Amino acid sequence: MDRVIRVAVNNNFNCTAAEFLQLDELQKIHPDSVFFINCNIKTRNLLKLQEHSYQAVITLNPDMLINPRLVKRLYGIASNHISFVRIKYIPHHPEILDLIHKVSETLPVVITLQRFNGKKSIIQFVPDYREHYMFSHNRFRLFGESLALVENLVKSGNNIYICDQLNLGCGGCGLCSTLTTGRSLPIYTLNLASSGICPYNCVDCYAKTMQHFLKQINMPVIHYDWIHMNHKQSGRTEHIRHAKKAAA
Repeated sequence: MDRVIRVAVNNNFNCTAAEFLQLDELQKIHPDSVFFINCNIKTRNLLKLQEHSYQAVITLNPDMLINPRLVKRLYGIASNHISFVRIKYIPHHPEILDLIHKVSETLPVVITLQRFNGKKSIIQFVPDYREHYMFSHNRFRLFGESLALVENLVKSGNNIYICDQLNLGCGGCGLCSTLTTGRSLPIYTLNLASSGICPYNCVDCYAKTMQHFLKQINMPVIHYDWIHMNHKQSGRTEHIRHAKKAAA
């Protein structure tokens, strides 16, 4: 194994026969690569994961708030098909904390610290957002005591992690690799044409935000069937450069 390829970084793997067929062909062409799948708990054909050999990362609360009926779907999937579970975190929602603790008893949980594009969206979920978020590098980001509270979760449980906790991008995080393969390998992106544009509209989704921007300037909104390192994986985003400079 030379690299780990996260499939459906800028869209959703919908677990259709066409997607699995395309992925099978790519696996034959790239036997040195480990492919794993990115999808969310709302994915219609999610249980089809059981019929294939690939592991997946599954987002349990794509719409931020917890839907217990949807979360139950997770327990219909054998653990050997799950690399880790992704849970979005925002303050003042104890049900999110409860879910993190419960799921981490049996599966690795990677917390995504939700970042908001603007006041219109953040105020819907965190009315007193000024106490918890600061605007930095074009997004509202968790900071201070609110950030420390989440970081303490990592210290409290062996199965709890934070995505890109050091703000150094995938190269400084490595969770997609270590939780999938047990090794630290380079992380790459692949968006399958058979997946198409993601049918979901999660709050302030970074991929959808960029796609909207690219559409406005008449650029392709997504690159299909191209294995590459995106800006976060190669460490080229502004916030990563800033973090590296601060740590130097």
